[in-house]
Amino acid sequence: MTKNFILLSFLLLVSLCVEAQSQMKLYATWNDPTLPTASPGNLNVRFSGCWGMAVNGREYAVLGGAGDVLIFDVTDPSNTFLRNKFTRPGVTVWREFKSYKNRLYAVTDGVDEGLTIYDFSQAPDTIIQTYSSTALFNRSHSITLDTLSGHIYLNGGSSGNGITILSVAQNPDQPQLVTKIPDLAGGYIHDSYVRNDTLFASSGYSGYYVYDFKTDIMNPTVIASVSTGGYNHNSWTDKTGNYAYYTEEIPKGRPIRIVDMTKLTTTGEIELLGNGFLDNLVVGGTEAIPHNVYVKGNLLFDSQYEDGLLVYDISNPTTPVLKYVYDTHTQNTIYNGYRGNWGNYPWLPSGTIVAGDMQNGLFILGLDGASSTHTPNALDGVRIAPNPATDEVLITCPENTLNWQYDLYSITGQRVRSAMQINTSQTRVALNGIAAGLYFVTVKAENGTQVTQKLIIR
Repeated sequence: MTKNFILLSFLLLVSLCVEAQSQMKLYATWNDPTLPTASPGNLNVRFSGCWGMAVNGREYAVLGGAGDVLIFDVTDPSNTFLRNKFTRPGVTVWREFKSYKNRLYAVTDGVDEGLTIYDFSQAPDTIIQTYSSTALFNRSHSITLDTLSGHIYLNGGSSGNGITILSVAQNPDQPQLVTKIPDLAGGYIHDSYVRNDTLFASSGYSGYYVYDFKTDIMNPTVIASVSTGGYNHNSWTDKTGNYAYYTEEIPKGRPIRIVDMTKLTTTGEIELLGNGFLDNLVVGGTEAIPHNVYVKGNLLFDSQYEDGLLVYDISNPTTPVLKYVYDTHTQNTIYNGYRGNWGNYPWLPSGTIVAGDMQNGLFILGLDGASSTHTPNALDGVRIAPNPATDEVLITCPENTLNWQYDLYSITGQRVRSAMQINTSQTRVALNGIAAGLYFVTVKAENGTQVTQKLIIR
């Protein structure tokens, strides 16, 4: 009996509110069995973390290979092709990525490679490596990047039970060391999510910690913490920031749990809600492993190892409903452990979804079987009015852009206004004290996309 048949039978049997698997469209797959593998436990891990980039009107997928960083052009997702292969000096089961200002930042915990930076600013003509060094650190298990501040947080690896923080705000190709904090209250950070230099840390067996790095980045404080029982692996918040969803990789069969953070800013409290949710998609199986979760709008994207990619509707954030499934790892009919879908990237402006399977390679997917229509930048809907302006200007982002920053620059490049916006799609900016002339307004969303528009002040 095939796994696909088992999966469909199971979904019908328990009457879950799940759309048929065909509702998630497969545009393309890519695999190269000649590439090297890194195989602890004979898992034959050829690929690891993935990411996405939208630059100069085109879209890219990034996939970590055991010995390479692989970059694909997915602008036309049905005609995905390998654009660049950067061979690395070591072979490893871990590669993770984040992006900022058209740069891709890569780390690994398997070998001493430090930080590597790839410049996409001239893509598609050229994508180049601009930096690779172990001068600031040797290894990092994962990388977190605050696109509003330009701070890079390096989790685990050579940071041990602390954290290493870099800044690329001034020069995206030349990271500067901000600080190395050798010990944190929660100890080792396996992975983290950051918003406005507030760090939501998955601290392994210590649990889930929320740190304030914004007030004093050299001396962070714990805002709240909670013991979660398993090995806290990764997390992401919903679009309001009121709820977080975390995974626990060990032991097998741990559900995704929901953290209520509605009291975080008032009383410094967080609370675990309910018993969590876990859909075991193999009949009779109880050992599914959610690995990495990410949130886009009202959807939660769960890379669940051998079950592939599961997409939940979190319109009601405390009651997720499984809507879509795509099995990237059809070779298993029982749960075998740490194989399959490592991660995903759901934020490409077109709606195209990137997923990476450790053994089966790259998957380019879409929801509802609809054709992917490329939009160069999700912030193209930014409106600045009135323009020309005299006393104040109203900046309005698309409704689903709730966390962003604006910067107002003079024609000489001097920043004259700047502010971060949380949980709002618009803000009014007073123009008093600013001389008349031509200015530029840059709006940066937390996913790394940005747009610049002209503003005339009279």
